Amino acid sequence: MIMKHCNKIYTWLVIALSGIILVNLTGCSDDIPAGTYYVKKGQMMSDYLSNHENFSQFKAIVEKAAQSTRGTNLMDLLSTRGQFTCFAPTNAAVDAYLAANGFQSVEQIPADLCDTIARTHLINNGTSLAYILADIEDFMSDPDDPSESRRGDIPKANMNDRYLSLIEVPYSYVDRDGKVVDNEPTIQLNESGIVLKELANDTVENGYVHPINGVLISSNKTVAALLAEEENLKLFAAALEVTGLNNLIATKIQDDTWNPDADIYEEYNGKRIYSGAQWNYCYVPQSRKFKFTVFACPDDILAEKYSITDLESMYNYARSIYGGPAYSSTLDFKAKDNPLHRLVAYHCLPFAVTYDHYTSICTIRTNETASFVNPTEWYSTLDTLTTVKMTRLMSAKEIATYGGVSGDLYLNRSDNNRSNAHWTGVHVNRQSKEARNGTFFIVDGLIDYGEDTKNEIFNTRIRFDMIDCFPEMLSNDLRNYEETHTTTSSEDPDSPARNYILPNGYLDDVKVNSDGFFLYQGARNSYWSYEGDEFNLCSDKNTYDIEFYLPSVPSGTYQIRLGFADMDTRGICQFYLDDVSQGIPFDERSNNFERRTGYVSLNTLESYDEERREATKKNMHNLGWYHGPKAAFSVSGTGHKDGREALMQGGTKFCDNPRTVRYVLCTADLDENIRHKIRIKSVWAVGNALVMMDYFELVPKSVYGVEGEGKAEDDY
Repeated sequence: MIMKHCNKIYTWLVIALSGIILVNLTGCSDDIPAGTYYVKKGQMMSDYLSNHENFSQFKAIVEKAAQSTRGTNLMDLLSTRGQFTCFAPTNAAVDAYLAANGFQSVEQIPADLCDTIARTHLINNGTSLAYILADIEDFMSDPDDPSESRRGDIPKANMNDRYLSLIEVPYSYVDRDGKVVDNEPTIQLNESGIVLKELANDTVENGYVHPINGVLISSNKTVAALLAEEENLKLFAAALEVTGLNNLIATKIQDDTWNPDADIYEEYNGKRIYSGAQWNYCYVPQSRKFKFTVFACPDDILAEKYSITDLESMYNYARSIYGGPAYSSTLDFKAKDNPLHRLVAYHCLPFAVTYDHYTSICTIRTNETASFVNPTEWYSTLDTLTTVKMTRLMSAKEIATYGGVSGDLYLNRSDNNRSNAHWTGVHVNRQSKEARNGTFFIVDGLIDYGEDTKNEIFNTRIRFDMIDCFPEMLSNDLRNYEETHTTTSSEDPDSPARNYILPNGYLDDVKVNSDGFFLYQGARNSYWSYEGDEFNLCSDKNTYDIEFYLPSVPSGTYQIRLGFADMDTRGICQFYLDDVSQGIPFDERSNNFERRTGYVSLNTLESYDEERREATKKNMHNLGWYHGPKAAFSVSGTGHKDGREALMQGGTKFCDNPRTVRYVLCTADLDENIRHKIRIKSVWAVGNALVMMDYFELVPKSVYGVEGEGKAEDDY
């Protein structure tokens, strides 16, 4: 990524040093040597649209957007410094849109619609560099079948708060040297406008312009309304309606009451905050949006797989899993314990992101061909007190053994399970429909939270990144994934890996009770953090106290473990489960760490004979400690695009780093019918000593209680 942007950086340097640059109205292409670039000094994106006649229609749309109910003058915005990515439709593209929608001219398009159209074509990259075409190509994944097209999504939402979908299509054009290029791959956005490759990467002072040959359409309908329009989803849409879930999904869009405390904003937003032996530029979230994901099963699959053809047969299927009274049209389907309500709600998540970002591959060793390693998250669903497992299938061995589409998502797939059976799970199709407040995906089957699911899917080590507990982080684009950005210092205010202070009230059911502040540090492959990101509870007054809730799991006895990285700047804290203190105060500092934990690196252990290896590991476990996961690693210096590339260039496994470990906070009986609360309170926090919360593990006794070979817990 650094190399892709060096031409633009070079251009800026030339501008700064020479002060005299000529104008090239055709712009700068990514494949033109930097020394041949000619850019008008100070030409902003607004100037570009004004100076290029071929975009006069789009310019008119952008200008009319100022008359909308939002009242934002986008042309003024595009004349300011910043970083914008613009997919500018040509005049021919706008003319085709006008003809298709019965408009005689741009003047006839309502101002609010002009605002929507303009924002759909613009991405405000903020302090990060705008996207060149090569960046956008990186967002698409390679399919298993070479006959299929590469697909993906731009991870940054556009200015209409939507994600643009990408598909690679063949394209013929005449390049800037007059050479005819036949069937070269380019990008189609939202299955509509195609990037005109011969004109792409036009450089302006505040971003890049990529001309396209179609107007991108963005729906302002909610997820439920958009889903109801699909011909093959009539039954699922009817189930959403009769259970009342469509009303919830239709009405929750944005918390208009959210307004960060002025003192907090003034103190923290854009400021350097010291935490964890380093200074971090931090920001305070400015909006609190609600989004939803619906995994909808088509009518033909419901009929073929489950003999479901109407609401009654769908209810009877749900009743066979959850129990309940016989079907009657007078039943209260909106009741949360109604079996149909439970079945449908289990297919809904209280957040939405792009397809590839329902899991993170940052720090995950996805090229582990000899074992089952898939990026996995555990999310709460709209079915009260239930959790769904989401897997991004990347293990070469599992694909070879059980099949599946590499890089695709599966719901409740049972890799690493404790039985001899293997559940392939439900496949999530990459194609989606994005609405005003979320997304729906097509799935090839139904999922449920019945006894079979509990016994198979949850009979494993349940490791979840702490961000899985906070849907607001995901719906508001606060999570960073470091998959297409290089590592930058946390002291760099332009770093794409942003850090956020999360005030009380921003995250549901999270309460900071004292003078501490809750800090999210964006992901970097170089961090000693699972999935690259972490949460820190800090205080400049030497005291902190926080409460939050764990995801629900089936009833049983569990070890509750915390994954973290010990450092001298950490503090001492007391953990509570449901307001009951657990054990002695927990010291996250690194003093005498290896001696008090019995730590021996897994690399060293593998050189021992079996008896000594198991005895050493058992001693460490009896002291309440586990190695860091073998499936995670960190790399020094420059970050890398994903786990494969990082390992090829070298990385340290968490299991071989004495600083990246797991600690058993307690062993407890968890009840699936109640929410279990974690409380963390400072015991010693002198000098801003913090507590790091990276990831948790909920490990059933059927897993942690087994030693030796066979069904013993693996090191991943």
